[in-house]
Amino acid sequence: MPVLKFFGHAAFKFSSLKVSVLLDPGYLEGKPLVSESEKVSVICVTHNHPDHLGNAARIAAAQKAFVVGTGEVVEKLRREGAPEWLLRPLNPGESFVRPEVKITAVALNHGPLKNPSTISHFAFLVELEKVRLVHLGDAGTRGLLGHYEIDVLLIGVDETETFPPVQALQAVSDLKPKLVVPMHVRKEEELDYFEEHFSLMAPEAKYKRMEAGEEIMVEWVAGTEFTFKPLPRE
Repeated sequence: MPVLKFFGHAAFKFSSLKVSVLLDPGYLEGKPLVSESEKVSVICVTHNHPDHLGNAARIAAAQKAFVVGTGEVVEKLRREGAPEWLLRPLNPGESFVRPEVKITAVALNHGPLKNPSTISHFAFLVELEKVRLVHLGDAGTRGLLGHYEIDVLLIGVDETETFPPVQALQAVSDLKPKLVVPMHVRKEEELDYFEEHFSLMAPEAKYKRMEAGEEIMVEWVAGTEFTFKPLPRE
């Protein structure tokens, strides 16, 4: 059963017993969120801002982990010393497939919508053990994500770089995920607003605010009910 681990900011690991996918390892206040000793198989980087790219090159080298991302991301990691044979640039809509996992790149504009960036940016759809997880990075739009069924949605709630709370709620309402986990939060009052109105905008969805270091197990039960369970901390 897949396990989702949160490291802080926008850094997550989605893993099973056979494969693990690290998403946006990032720096926070100049320090890496993820240790180079973290066991990972694939690293996904949505775009090349430091709070998302982080020490991905060093983690890739240490763990012999493949890295997928935009051409800009791959070029930056190449310059930072990531082994060439591990780098996998993707085009929008392309997938990176390994045994047990499929990762699809979805091109979305870097937010916020009122002041969009021209930087190349992907969201990633990770399919692992029948669970479909989407990491939105700094996306400020939904784009073609409405064409996909989403079980777990990792969504930024941050009017400075991703979705303002109202637009984040609208995105959740439109995309209809089974479970929503907020990330990239800079102001508690924005997250408070998001949480206060969540059940009204997405009455069918489950919600989980994760703390750094927390892990949850996500699964389909008997093929009909999607659920999650917090795991005890070590």
